[in-house]
Amino acid sequence: MNPLFTHFRRALDECMPYLLTTQQNYPQLELAPLGISLKKRGLILDPQLRENEEFLHLVQNLDRLTFGPLEMTMPKWVSYDAGIMPSGIFGFCGRASSLDQWVRRALKVPEDYEGLVPLTQFIAIPTPERNAWYLHTISSLNQVCMGAAAPANLTLLTICLGVRVFRMQRLYGATQWRSSRLGMYVGLGPLEIITAYTHNHSVKKSVTWRLDIQRALVEAALINDGASVAAQPATHMIDVDDIEALKRIQTEIESGVKYHIVGQPSTRGSIVQVPVRRSE
Repeated sequence: MNPLFTHFRRALDECMPYLLTTQQNYPQLELAPLGISLKKRGLILDPQLRENEEFLHLVQNLDRLTFGPLEMTMPKWVSYDAGIMPSGIFGFCGRASSLDQWVRRALKVPEDYEGLVPLTQFIAIPTPERNAWYLHTISSLNQVCMGAAAPANLTLLTICLGVRVFRMQRLYGATQWRSSRLGMYVGLGPLEIITAYTHNHSVKKSVTWRLDIQRALVEAALINDGASVAAQPATHMIDVDDIEALKRIQTEIESGVKYHIVGQPSTRGSIVQVPVRRSE
């Protein structure tokens, strides 16, 4: 096994990567990300074929489970318009028989179904900027099933392979400052802050960020469980619940000052701080 995946042996033994994409997208995609062949060790499905409807239905159920409580369930037309047609959906899946009965019920897996079940999903949308994508969603069954439904860190493995599948050179995203996902993204490299206080977002305490993807840092994230970033000293620790501080940084960004998130968030009691680097 590739030394990159030493810590993910259990995940790769129990699960396999899947890719839902149309045939016209095949030439633009990398089907052996970091040496893992999707043709040999994975599942590639054309979402426009009726025979794959059951698996797509389970992908929809995964989205409902993870985002339904927030009233952010993705309608099928959004999945089709934002994911399937412009790019695809990448993730990991496992055998239905490997899931506990209560997990099968939560995911609404039919009683007589013994096929593959999606455990994670990653959707990004291509932008007009060459090889630049916008992160639409990434989710895992472990988010709602007490971490018992799939191997640990499967979400990290999903995004590390996903950015390679879609040949991304740059990834944009909008993430709530206190989201646990922020630490995973910065594990792939420093995040340039585009907006620190996002007035036009439903959650204004969201950070819009830009990540320049480097293969070496993606590999380092796999080796170090997402803890590796390019070495850059922090000049500030942002209290992410200090709205006035976020607004001051936003004002500086609008005047041309650059900020990067350069390390993992730190929580002490009820205070969450994020290390950033400021540069003129």
